[in-house]
Amino acid sequence: MRTWIAALLVAALPGLVQADEALWSQLEAGEDLVVLMRHTESSGGNALAWDETGQCSGELRLTAKGKAHARRIGEAFASHGIVPTVVSSPMCRCLQTAREAFGSAPLTDPDLREVASADAARAKAYEAKALSLIAGNRGRTPLVFVSHRPNIDQLTMELIADGELLVGRANQRGEIEVLGRIAVP
Repeated sequence: MRTWIAALLVAALPGLVQADEALWSQLEAGEDLVVLMRHTESSGGNALAWDETGQCSGELRLTAKGKAHARRIGEAFASHGIVPTVVSSPMCRCLQTAREAFGSAPLTDPDLREVASADAARAKAYEAKALSLIAGNRGRTPLVFVSHRPNIDQLTMELIADGELLVGRANQRGEIEVLGRIAVP
Protein backbone atom coordinates (compact mmCIF):
# COMPACT_ATOMS: atom_id res chain seq x y z
CA MET A 1 0.00 0.00 0.00
CA ARG A 2 2.81 2.45 0.89
CA THR A 3 4.54 1.80 -2.42
CA TRP A 4 1.33 2.54 -4.29
CA ILE A 5 0.79 5.82 -2.40
CA ALA A 6 4.42 6.83 -2.96
CA ALA A 7 4.09 6.10 -6.68
CA LEU A 8 0.98 8.28 -6.87
CA LEU A 9 2.75 11.16 -5.12
CA VAL A 10 5.78 10.91 -7.42
CA ALA A 11 3.50 10.82 -10.48
CA ALA A 12 1.60 13.91 -9.29
CA LEU A 13 4.71 15.97 -8.46
CA PRO A 14 5.48 17.25 -12.00
CA GLY A 15 1.90 18.52 -12.35
CA LEU A 16 2.07 20.30 -9.02
CA VAL A 17 5.39 21.94 -9.90
CA GLN A 18 3.97 23.13 -13.24
CA ALA A 19 0.87 24.52 -11.47
CA ASP A 20 3.09 26.35 -8.97
CA GLU A 21 5.22 27.81 -11.78
CA ALA A 22 2.12 29.01 -13.62
CA LEU A 23 1.00 30.84 -10.49
CA TRP A 24 4.47 32.31 -9.95
CA SER A 25 4.38 33.55 -13.57
CA GLN A 26 1.04 35.22 -12.93
CA LEU A 27 2.46 36.89 -9.81
CA GLU A 28 5.44 38.15 -11.81
CA ALA A 29 3.37 39.74 -14.59
CA GLY A 30 -0.27 39.96 -13.52
CA GLU A 31 -2.31 42.74 -11.99
CA ASP A 32 -4.53 42.94 -8.91
CA LEU A 33 -3.06 39.75 -7.45
CA VAL A 34 -3.14 38.89 -3.78
CA VAL A 35 -1.43 36.08 -1.91
CA LEU A 36 -3.18 35.04 1.28
CA MET A 37 -0.57 33.40 3.46
CA ARG A 38 -1.14 31.64 6.75
CA HIS A 39 1.62 32.25 9.29
CA THR A 40 4.23 29.52 9.54
CA GLU A 41 4.60 27.07 12.44
CA SER A 42 4.19 28.59 15.89
CA SER A 43 3.95 27.44 19.51
CA GLY A 44 4.51 28.49 23.09
CA GLY A 45 1.53 30.67 23.89
CA ASN A 46 -2.18 31.19 23.67
CA ALA A 47 -3.53 31.23 20.10
CA LEU A 48 -6.09 33.89 21.05
CA ALA A 49 -3.77 36.12 23.11
CA TRP A 50 -2.75 39.45 21.62
CA ASP A 51 -0.29 41.77 23.34
CA GLU A 52 -1.16 45.24 22.05
CA THR A 53 2.22 46.56 23.24
CA GLY A 54 4.01 44.54 20.55
CA GLN A 55 6.06 42.61 23.14
CA CYS A 56 4.20 39.35 22.27
CA SER A 57 3.58 38.51 25.94
CA GLY A 58 1.49 35.34 26.11
CA GLU A 59 1.23 35.07 22.32
CA LEU A 60 2.23 32.23 20.06
CA ARG A 61 5.64 32.79 18.46
CA LEU A 62 7.32 31.16 15.51
CA THR A 63 9.30 28.02 16.12
CA ALA A 64 12.77 27.63 14.57
CA LYS A 65 11.08 25.49 11.92
CA GLY A 66 8.50 28.25 11.33
CA LYS A 67 11.22 30.90 10.95
CA ALA A 68 13.12 28.74 8.46
CA HIS A 69 9.92 28.07 6.49
CA ALA A 70 9.12 31.80 6.35
CA ARG A 71 12.64 32.51 5.04
CA ARG A 72 12.19 29.86 2.30
CA ILE A 73 8.93 31.53 1.28
CA GLY A 74 10.70 34.89 1.05
CA GLU A 75 13.48 33.28 -0.97
CA ALA A 76 10.89 31.84 -3.38
CA PHE A 77 9.47 35.32 -3.96
CA ALA A 78 12.98 36.76 -4.43
CA SER A 79 13.97 33.99 -6.85
CA HIS A 80 11.03 35.04 -9.02
CA GLY A 81 11.95 38.73 -8.76
CA ILE A 82 8.76 39.54 -6.84
CA VAL A 83 8.88 42.28 -4.21
CA PRO A 84 5.34 42.39 -2.83
CA THR A 85 3.48 44.85 -0.68
CA VAL A 86 2.97 43.06 2.65
CA VAL A 87 0.00 43.39 5.01
CA SER A 88 -0.14 41.40 8.24
CA SER A 89 -2.22 40.64 11.28
CA PRO A 90 -0.74 42.50 14.27
CA MET A 91 -0.36 39.23 16.17
CA CYS A 92 3.20 38.13 16.81
CA ARG A 93 3.23 34.90 14.76
CA CYS A 94 2.04 36.75 11.64
CA LEU A 95 4.37 39.72 12.10
CA GLN A 96 7.29 37.34 12.63
CA THR A 97 6.34 35.39 9.49
CA ALA A 98 6.13 38.59 7.43
CA ARG A 99 9.46 39.92 8.73
CA GLU A 100 11.30 36.61 8.31
CA ALA A 101 9.96 36.19 4.76
CA PHE A 102 10.18 39.75 3.47
CA GLY A 103 12.61 41.52 5.79
CA SER A 104 10.62 44.63 6.57
CA ALA A 105 7.77 45.75 8.76
CA PRO A 106 4.43 45.08 7.05
CA LEU A 107 1.36 47.27 7.01
CA THR A 108 -0.95 46.22 9.83
CA ASP A 109 -4.06 47.20 11.76
CA PRO A 110 -5.59 46.00 15.06
CA ASP A 111 -8.74 44.90 13.18
CA LEU A 112 -6.67 42.28 11.31
CA ARG A 113 -6.04 40.11 14.37
CA GLU A 114 -7.28 36.51 14.61
CA VAL A 115 -11.09 36.18 14.44
CA ALA A 116 -11.76 32.59 15.62
CA SER A 117 -13.09 33.89 18.95
CA ALA A 118 -14.42 37.20 17.66
CA ASP A 119 -17.95 38.38 18.17
CA ALA A 120 -19.98 39.38 15.11
CA ALA A 121 -18.97 43.05 15.33
CA ARG A 122 -15.22 42.31 15.45
CA ALA A 123 -15.52 39.73 12.64
CA LYS A 124 -17.33 42.33 10.54
CA ALA A 125 -14.66 44.96 11.37
CA TYR A 126 -11.96 42.49 10.30
CA GLU A 127 -13.66 41.78 6.99
CA ALA A 128 -14.21 45.48 6.25
CA LYS A 129 -10.58 46.38 7.06
CA ALA A 130 -9.16 43.41 5.13
CA LEU A 131 -11.26 44.13 2.03
CA SER A 132 -10.34 47.82 2.21
CA LEU A 133 -6.60 47.09 2.43
CA ILE A 134 -6.77 44.53 -0.35
CA ALA A 135 -8.76 46.88 -2.62
CA GLY A 136 -6.46 49.79 -1.80
CA ASN A 137 -3.32 47.83 -2.68
CA ARG A 138 -4.44 46.41 -6.02
CA GLY A 139 -2.18 47.05 -9.00
CA ARG A 140 1.00 45.78 -10.64
CA THR A 141 2.67 44.85 -7.36
CA PRO A 142 1.29 41.69 -5.75
CA LEU A 143 -0.05 42.00 -2.23
CA VAL A 144 0.89 39.37 0.37
CA PHE A 145 -1.62 39.21 3.22
CA VAL A 146 -0.16 37.28 6.20
CA SER A 147 -2.96 36.10 8.42
CA HIS A 148 -4.65 33.25 10.29
CA ARG A 149 -6.60 30.22 9.05
CA PRO A 150 -10.04 31.49 10.23
CA ASN A 151 -9.39 34.95 8.79
CA ILE A 152 -8.42 33.59 5.39
CA ASP A 153 -11.39 31.23 5.51
CA GLN A 154 -13.70 34.20 6.16
CA LEU A 155 -12.41 35.97 3.03
CA THR A 156 -12.22 32.99 0.68
CA MET A 157 -13.97 29.94 2.18
CA GLU A 158 -10.60 28.15 1.79
CA LEU A 159 -8.68 26.40 4.57
CA ILE A 160 -4.91 26.47 4.22
CA ALA A 161 -1.93 24.97 6.03
CA ASP A 162 0.89 26.76 7.87
CA GLY A 163 2.83 28.88 5.40
CA GLU A 164 0.69 27.86 2.43
CA LEU A 165 0.11 30.50 -0.25
CA LEU A 166 -3.38 31.01 -1.66
CA VAL A 167 -3.14 33.09 -4.84
CA GLY A 168 -6.09 35.11 -6.09
CA ARG A 169 -7.19 38.14 -8.04
CA ALA A 170 -8.85 41.00 -6.15
CA ASN A 171 -11.69 43.09 -7.54
CA GLN A 172 -12.34 46.77 -6.76
CA ARG A 173 -14.12 45.83 -3.51
CA GLY A 174 -11.19 43.65 -2.36
CA GLU A 175 -13.08 40.40 -2.90
CA ILE A 176 -10.84 37.56 -4.03
CA GLU A 177 -11.25 35.05 -6.84
CA VAL A 178 -8.96 32.17 -5.92
CA LEU A 179 -6.62 31.11 -8.74
CA GLY A 180 -4.70 28.37 -6.95
CA ARG A 181 -2.24 27.40 -4.22
CA ILE A 182 1.50 27.33 -3.91
CA ALA A 183 3.26 25.14 -1.40
CA VAL A 184 6.77 26.18 -0.44
CA PRO A 185 8.28 23.20 1.43
